[in-house]
Amino acid sequence: FSINIMFLQGCCGGLHFGDVLCLDLEKMNWSKLATTGEKPGPRDSHSAVLVGHKMIVFGGTNGLKKVNDTHILDLVTKEWFRPKCEGTPPSPRESHTATLVGDERLVIFGGSGEGEANYLNDLHVLDLRTMRWTSPVVKGDLPVPRDSHSTLATGNKLIVYGGDCGDQYQGDVNVLDMDTMTWSRVCFFFLLLLL
Repeated sequence: FSINIMFLQGCCGGLHFGDVLCLDLEKMNWSKLATTGEKPGPRDSHSAVLVGHKMIVFGGTNGLKKVNDTHILDLVTKEWFRPKCEGTPPSPRESHTATLVGDERLVIFGGSGEGEANYLNDLHVLDLRTMRWTSPVVKGDLPVPRDSHSTLATGNKLIVYGGDCGDQYQGDVNVLDMDTMTWSRVCFFFLLLLL
């Protein structure tokens, strides 16, 4: 049994790729994973989340336009498929985050939308049981729009750090309580208490 990390390859030197690369953590060597099915196509700045034995890929850019499609790679069968999702998906975007909350919700936050300097701070949830997109109403102290940030989940909290909005880098920590859908901005000391 070997432990692997999977990546959907992005962009290098202006060229976009759609290969899936696999890093064997025991041997520390890379290999290309041969896949079948309806592949996502070349892209970069997308999100990829591991859910069980499946990798869910959302959004990104193919170099010409930003996209908002969802693809799933079954890591057992090595087959790609496009799930039939209900509801309204997030608008096309890149450099967003996708975070698994519990085993049932995939949360998309922020990113860069279509057009120049279109930084986002919206939130979308894909219920993985029903494959339905929702855009819950959030309250509280919303994070400023951003892309290229980091997001992680701990319990029922979604924690967003950093990112940029074109001319300014962000160094703030924002926490969303997923039970009440309330945002708050916290200092680093209080973040340690949350964890």
